[in-house]
Amino acid sequence: MESKKRSLYKTLSWHLLHVTMVAFIAFIVTGSFKIATILASAEFLWESFAYFIHERIWAKFGKKFS
Repeated sequence: MESKKRSLYKTLSWHLLHVTMVAFIAFIVTGSFKIATILASAEFLWESFAYFIHERIWAKFGKKFS
């Protein structure tokens, strides 16, 4: 089973990449650095939480699908 620490590191590394992409797209769409930053920050927080929970559930029950 994957450790909680490893799940957390995977979550953070993926979402740092993801937040950069979101900020870039939001800036292109809105033309506003402030709005892009707010949207990217909100996305980072929500998606990090959701991904971590998903990883923990998958680590616990995912073996049934192997």
